[in-house]
Amino acid sequence: MAPEKNFEEKMDTIIGQGAEVTGNISVLGSARIDGKFKGNVRVQGTLIVGKAGIIEGDDISAKSAVIGGTVRGKLHVEEKVLFESTARFTGELTCKTLVVEEGVIFEGTCSMQKTPPKEAK
Repeated sequence: MAPEKNFEEKMDTIIGQGAEVTGNISVLGSARIDGKFKGNVRVQGTLIVGKAGIIEGDDISAKSAVIGGTVRGKLHVEEKVLFESTARFTGELTCKTLVVEEGVIFEGTCSMQKTPPKEAK
């Protein structure tokens, strides 16, 4: 099933396959990454990483996420994260609900919390 069918939100930001971006990004809605992104990512809606997508960052956060590609770093998802069978994850994950399909490569830690941690100021 395509990630878009799981979430009815429209994509506000798309980084297409073949694109390479370095920096920080903050998205009010949802975002899809099919290219390479290196840096911090903050998505207030759904973050979708396509099968060809790669994200590397120390601060990757979203309300919900569907991961089909590669994510390396610290990933914080307020609600549900779905790792599709093609996903590769290396790092630290915090989330409320975790779904992992067969075939996922997960190297790291996972902390599941009922409420998100309060950010230090």
